[in-house]
Amino acid sequence: MIYLFIKQYYKSIIIGLLILWLSLSGSKTLIPGRMLNIPYIDKMGHFVMYAFFSAVLLLDSCRWRTSSHFRYVILLIPLFFGALMEIMQMTLTTSRKAEIIDLVANIGGVTAGIAIAHIALKILQKLGLSGPPQES
Repeated sequence: MIYLFIKQYYKSIIIGLLILWLSLSGSKTLIPGRMLNIPYIDKMGHFVMYAFFSAVLLLDSCRWRTSSHFRYVILLIPLFFGALMEIMQMTLTTSRKAEIIDLVANIGGVTAGIAIAHIALKILQKLGLSGPPQES
């Protein structure tokens, strides 16, 4: 059962681990010398990463024979994960800090990811590339 879960969701798991690493790494190791001095670039990063995370998670879950309600319940994972990352930044790191606006960017990203996944599914269905769901 665990093997099937990892096989089905390995892309989502990798993205979650990448977000974990990026969230807890020191900001100086990620952007040396402040070479990207763009206002709110970190908020854009939050938005993009959580949009990508939720879109991939939703697309991964569409391959299981589950109710559509379950597919949307699973999207609570990136929401709770984003909140947990902010708490971990506040408690475990000294070079990062938790911000409410980061959490807002995460929520916006999850919302955009849902829209992106729906568009991708429609395109795949029109092209005939989305096969029948797998057995769970």
